[in-house]
Amino acid sequence: MNTHETTIHGRCPINGVWDYYTLRVTTDRFVRVEDIEEMADFVRGKAMCQEDIAKELRTTLPAHCTVEVIGRHGQNCETVVRLEAHADPAFSASS
Repeated sequence: MNTHETTIHGRCPINGVWDYYTLRVTTDRFVRVEDIEEMADFVRGKAMCQEDIAKELRTTLPAHCTVEVIGRHGQNCETVVRLEAHADPAFSASS
């Protein structure tokens, strides 16, 4: 299993503060690090909630990747949004 991690941030659409997340992408296949960084750059810095960041990344990264967005909101507890890899390459989080 291959695991890739990077840090991303987004502005909370509810209270406007910056939230910082670890993006973890796991797969049993090859995925270019440059592709992961490109997709992370697409959401990095935007006003999006954690769940929407995870959904956006799940739909843009290859279907064989599992996406986890792990972070802390202000003084709240750590939260994890995990969207599993999907066998159907036509899968998207919106379906």
